[in-house]
Amino acid sequence: MQAVANEKSGYLEAFEAATPAGPDWLKALHEQGIRAFEARGFPGSREEAWRKTNLRAVTGTVFPVADSQGAAPRELVERLGDLGECHRLVFVDGRFAADLSDISDLATGLTVTPFSQYSESAPERLVKGLGSRTDIDWHPFAALNTAFFADGAYVHVARGSLVEKPIAITHVITAEADQQAVYPRVLVEAEDGAEVRVIERFIGDPQTGALVCPVSELFAGQNTILDYSRLQEDGVATMNLGTVNLSANRDASLRGAFVGDGGRLARLDLVADLEGEGGEIDCNGIYLTEGRQFTDFHTWFNHRVPNCYSRQRFKGILQGRSETVFDGLVKVFEGAQKTDAVQENRNLVLGKRALAHSNPRLEIFADDVKCTHGSTVGELDEAAFFYLRTRGIDAEGAQGMLTLAFAGEIVDMFRVSGVRDHVRRVLMRRLAVEDDDIGDIL
Repeated sequence: MQAVANEKSGYLEAFEAATPAGPDWLKALHEQGIRAFEARGFPGSREEAWRKTNLRAVTGTVFPVADSQGAAPRELVERLGDLGECHRLVFVDGRFAADLSDISDLATGLTVTPFSQYSESAPERLVKGLGSRTDIDWHPFAALNTAFFADGAYVHVARGSLVEKPIAITHVITAEADQQAVYPRVLVEAEDGAEVRVIERFIGDPQTGALVCPVSELFAGQNTILDYSRLQEDGVATMNLGTVNLSANRDASLRGAFVGDGGRLARLDLVADLEGEGGEIDCNGIYLTEGRQFTDFHTWFNHRVPNCYSRQRFKGILQGRSETVFDGLVKVFEGAQKTDAVQENRNLVLGKRALAHSNPRLEIFADDVKCTHGSTVGELDEAAFFYLRTRGIDAEGAQGMLTLAFAGEIVDMFRVSGVRDHVRRVLMRRLAVEDDDIGDIL
């Protein structure tokens, strides 16, 4: 009997045939990524974490890597200023765009640079940090990213440094990336006693059917304050399947703001690890869907040590025939006493055929903890809607005002003022509400 050779995936064949992406010091990491993907493969519909995410549009074809940088149109370039005054690092179709970036006049102790700047060798911290907090054996799209990313953003904040000006990392997807794959990568390391604000944003051509698989790893050292905002605002034809890994050390405060607005298929797997006593991870998010959009937030908050605090509050606003998933887990490990964790998911369904799935979960292996979770899926308050209509406000305006009030609680929790103001404008535009209509709702 002859042995049957294992069939290679299309991605392994592409990896073996391609010219190595990025500098030589990334070669070993790329090889780890493709081996992990080949062993793992794409998730099946029977896997619990993936059973509600329809991946046929992704798994039914092999997306070649976007191997060149497209031309960013003026309307996308103009959007780079939406977030106010920031240090700006821009990547177009996965590659650093120096002409669109501005990383001059950095504060003392702050490093902001693309990986491609290190053509010969990279700092030891960068080499060790990349991939150290991402489980590529478990997550197939993180494995693909690790195999194929060619460039990325490295942010390092030295011990005790205070960085007041936010750092905005923007990934732009152009029309030239249609039916191709883009693999953004970000590593942020804030040493003990530092303070920094990082914004990561995804924007793109409205009709580009690209596959975007980002991986972001963020670490907050002891007594550090790290604010991270993630704005997923892709074009309506784009598929964005990303992972974010957060790690907080002793007495660190790691605060996240997450926005899902755009894309044909969007999923974020958020893994948050509390690794030092007194650590805090506080994440707030809002997702907006319309038409036939699908948005999925999966979260894993791991309390590994005692005396830690976590919060996750996510709200969804669904229009049209869109569908959303929130699946969140708080896991309290054995010995992690005095854990304080709250998990909330609220959904407002505005479309008669829209569908929201909500599944908050707890796994507790310690006996002295305070953990709560809750979820709701509902429609607008009819009494409040009727009240606004009796005051002469038309139906669309009344719906918009009530929806903004629902969203306002989350938006007000976003710590970076440029992000907060931008999200308010996005909400008002999506809900067709003018400033004069809403008064002080937001």
